[in-house]
Amino acid sequence: MSYPPTAHPRGGPAMGHPGPAVPAAPPKKPGVLVALLVTTVLAALSGALGSLLVYAGGKDLADENVRNAVDSEPDLVGLPAGTTSADIKHVTGSLWDQVVSDWQGTMSARATIALVFAVGLLIFALGARSGALWARVLITVTVPIALCFPHALILRDAAPTGLAATSTGAIVLGLAALVLCWLPPVGRYKKARRAAG
Repeated sequence: MSYPPTAHPRGGPAMGHPGPAVPAAPPKKPGVLVALLVTTVLAALSGALGSLLVYAGGKDLADENVRNAVDSEPDLVGLPAGTTSADIKHVTGSLWDQVVSDWQGTMSARATIALVFAVGLLIFALGARSGALWARVLITVTVPIALCFPHALILRDAAPTGLAATSTGAIVLGLAALVLCWLPPVGRYKKARRAAG
């Protein structure tokens, strides 16, 4: 025996009949996605901090960088073994200042490129908040380029400690972000968001 549907006590659809579909709750962000966002932002901030160090350090930082390069491995810069920066500076005089000024220009150019990559990574991190494929692809493309140029070049050139630390941080965090971009929970989160509406 069947019973007639009764009205819902609050004036909704009759009991026994399906009502309007209740939207699914938005999925919770997986820890992997949060880690992706944090590492991407920290990689970008590390690169930006390195750029600011170059701009703030100016000619003094360039002079320290050239001295470090000559003193640590003179043969790499085309000098005989055992040559020190003090020897070169004493012999060349104003030529040393020209070398330092040229190197300052090179460092500033690399800092500008690192800053552009840092801003790009911050923008892509904003897009990656929802697990967006385009943002993850752009992070994947940007990180290797930023690692090779300018950060690997900065590390190769006997950078002062602070600059080496920021470049190392940008490289390590960038690689972590690169791996996190493509872990399965990030893709599942994007699909779950799409299904939730």
